[in-house]
Amino acid sequence: MMTASNLTSALVQSLKDKHPDGTRLNRAGPFDFKPPVRPASLQDLCLAVVEHLAHGGQVYGLASHCQALCVHPDVSQAFWRLSQLIKSPGVMWLLLADWIDRRRPMTEKKSSDQDVSSVLLPHLQCLDPALIDDAGRLFDRLLGAYGNEGWTPARLQRLLRSIRAK
Repeated sequence: MMTASNLTSALVQSLKDKHPDGTRLNRAGPFDFKPPVRPASLQDLCLAVVEHLAHGGQVYGLASHCQALCVHPDVSQAFWRLSQLIKSPGVMWLLLADWIDRRRPMTEKKSSDQDVSSVLLPHLQCLDPALIDDAGRLFDRLLGAYGNEGWTPARLQRLLRSIRAK
C-alpha cells in the first residue's frame, strides 16, 4: 500500500530525475509509456516448437516452452477454437508448427526446413490424421491470410484462398 510519505518521496525523486531545462533523464519511470511488444511471426512460433523438440523436449512441455512468446491475437483465437477438439496445449503447438511448415511451397524450402519436418514427424505420427487435417483447415481459415514472416496480410495468399474456394 502506498503511504503519504512513499508518495512524497516518489514525487521528489521524479523531480530530481529532470534536467534543469525540464526534460526527463533517460530513466524509465513506473508510469512511462512502453511500446507494445510485437507478436512473434508464424515462422518464429514454428522455430520455437522445433527448437524444443530437437533438444529432447516432449510435446507436453511445448506450452510452457512457448509461453514467453508474444502471440498474435489470431493465434490465441485459433488455439481457443482448437481447444474444443484437443485438450493438450502441447499438441496445439505441434499442430500449428506442422501447419506453418506445410504451407510453404517446396520451391521455397531450404535444407534446414527439411530438418523441421524431420523433427515434427515422429510426434505427428502419434496423432489421428483426421485431427491434423481439421486443425489445418482451422489454421487456414484463421491464419491463412498472414505470411510466415510477419502479420501483414499477404494479398497473394488471400487471392489463392478465394480461387481455391470456388
